[in-house]
Amino acid sequence: MEPSEIMDMPEEDFRRHVALRMSAQDIAIAENTALTQQVADDTAFIRSAWAEGIVAVRFGCRLAAAWRFLMRSVFLPFVAPFAALYGIWYYRHFHEFPDWLSATFKFVMAVL
Repeated sequence: MEPSEIMDMPEEDFRRHVALRMSAQDIAIAENTALTQQVADDTAFIRSAWAEGIVAVRFGCRLAAAWRFLMRSVFLPFVAPFAALYGIWYYRHFHEFPDWLSATFKFVMAVL
């Protein structure tokens, strides 16, 4: 029904039409709510799996941040210089580099 036809109705017919339309909307909203609840129930497993996946991703990010901290704040400023100094001292006394130091150097050069 067109809006102009609805406005031209007698008042009793207009009120009846509005009441019928509102009750039809209430029924449609109730059906939509039931369907939405069914979809929510069906996807609960997926949402819980996503939540577990998010936990795993956060763990990986924290692990990467810890690794980055160790490399930037511990290894480069402390471990690498002391290993180099120890290697120089060892070479001066024994005329060869320690096996672990030469293996580490070869590995780093191969990776880079």
